[in-house]
Amino acid sequence: MFIEIIDVIISGLINGSVYALMAVGLTLIYGVSKAFNFAYGSFYSMGGYIAFLLFGISFFNNYLIVFCLAAPVLLIFGFFIEKLLVAPLRKRDDWEVKVMMITLGLALFLDNSYQVVFGARMKSLPSILEGSFEMGEFILSYQDVVIFIFSLGGILIFRWFLNNTRTGMSVRAVAQNPAGAQIVGIPKEFVFAATFAISTVMVGMGGILLAQKYFITPAGGWDILVKAWVITAFGGMGSIKGGLYAAFIVGMLEAFVGWYFGMTWTLIALFAVLLTTLAVRPQGLMGKWG
Repeated sequence: MFIEIIDVIISGLINGSVYALMAVGLTLIYGVSKAFNFAYGSFYSMGGYIAFLLFGISFFNNYLIVFCLAAPVLLIFGFFIEKLLVAPLRKRDDWEVKVMMITLGLALFLDNSYQVVFGARMKSLPSILEGSFEMGEFILSYQDVVIFIFSLGGILIFRWFLNNTRTGMSVRAVAQNPAGAQIVGIPKEFVFAATFAISTVMVGMGGILLAQKYFITPAGGWDILVKAWVITAFGGMGSIKGGLYAAFIVGMLEAFVGWYFGMTWTLIALFAVLLTTLAVRPQGLMGKWG
């Protein structure tokens, strides 16, 4: 029993670290633009499929190469999608609602495109590192350790970017006061596009990491979208620190509920905790009243 509980805790921490990497991107979009991206889960699937294509080419059968090639592709894709589909809507009334509708349409388009190109059958990626650490009955795979390290590394790089680069500080300024940021000369339109692009990279990287443990499917991103939304609302809309805490809480809760009751109960448990939290503290763990 004790070994099982340790395994569940480790599984929760590993999944929570990847959820944190992905949920922070969605939190960032909402914090800057106050709009919700319904295509976020489809970008998760895109990361997995890009890695699947690269691994099909023998020269690119190394995860470091895959990450280095996939990241700029996702960054450019996110940047141009924002410029082509989202930016024109900001000149209209109720543009936040229109953004939700157009990103929902984009999600359906991407998911159906995945099915046409890759087929409906599940795809998988090879393990990032074979082998495991064993101590008695306790077994920890090297793959899980690397996934945890990569996820935390991505979060730390993101934090460094926000605090130490001109673009990152511009993102923070626009999130705190859009009008004031524009007055002092910060290019708000570029910040919106950069935020969308960076969040696309973060969720795509999460898709590559989790594709080693779970299968890639055309509609598999919807489950991630729901979890990312729960984490964002649970932590506090627009609060990056709250999103990080909420991601690990959700990861642990998911692991324990799946272990004790079965995986079919995990989403029910997540929404139950979310609704309870919002009933007691509507602004989330670390959100603020608007």
